[in-house]
Amino acid sequence: MLIDLKDALKLYLSRQEQDFGVFQTPIPGMVIGHAEAQKLPDYAIYRPALGIVVEGAKQVWLGEQVLDYAEGEGLLVSVSLLAKGVITRASPERPFLGVSIELDVAVLREVAAMLGPEDKKAASANIGLSVHVLGPEVIDCLVRLARLLETTDSLPILYPGLLRELSYWLLRSDAGPELLALVRPEGPSSRVENALAILRSDFAKTIHVEELAAAVGMSLTSFHRHFKALTRVTPIQYQKQLRLVEARRILDAGDDNVTSAAFAVGYESAGQFSRDYSRFYGLPPKRDTLSRRLSTASTVIR
Repeated sequence: MLIDLKDALKLYLSRQEQDFGVFQTPIPGMVIGHAEAQKLPDYAIYRPALGIVVEGAKQVWLGEQVLDYAEGEGLLVSVSLLAKGVITRASPERPFLGVSIELDVAVLREVAAMLGPEDKKAASANIGLSVHVLGPEVIDCLVRLARLLETTDSLPILYPGLLRELSYWLLRSDAGPELLALVRPEGPSSRVENALAILRSDFAKTIHVEELAAAVGMSLTSFHRHFKALTRVTPIQYQKQLRLVEARRILDAGDDNVTSAAFAVGYESAGQFSRDYSRFYGLPPKRDTLSRRLSTASTVIR
């Protein structure tokens, strides 16, 4: 069944202008990754989604947690996390191929409400990232979703039903408890997800953790405990990481002024920004940007 998913994705990629890269598809929330070489680790925001390796292997770090997943396995992200990912197995002969499907919390909540008590296993609020071997029902659903790329005019009719089916099989799988924790409106995972959305919406603004906890209806103590259990960092650290990731994007886009990048993401001191950047990425801003540009240039030349 995995070969059917590979064939459907490769058929879509065969019509693209380039062979390798990250491809946004016409299917809402579906992204295909295709690479012929291992990639350097990089930080990104992982939104609630299921990421599937079709060929090759990947690795993701969240704090001190390291997760490996390979062909036929999926990375389940049940809250929006800032993590570091890397392709660990890829070659010109066997390129990496993966696909990610964003999960619709409203659909998950609707489907979860229809499940019987026996399907609603105890949910943990402390798991935001996990790897699962995908069952045949999930893979079959993904195959049919990928085949919609050949008949995009059918998406308005067929996609909603397939998304509901995928949600059903995931909720019935061993990933179910984590998803149930996300969709319970009054649960800590759902409340933390709301706080993460607030942080992402205006990360350059100074935040007061007490106000953030109150905004999502949690006591300060409970908010701190559940936030760190899911993200592995405090709210202030999460905001700092968001700022540094955005600053790197600004510098990569061609703005060589470190001070302006620092101020654009909310820092009041360029010196403090450079120190935080160096601790987070391992190099000062200018050296890191130059290194990444040289790495990209050498890849293109090769």
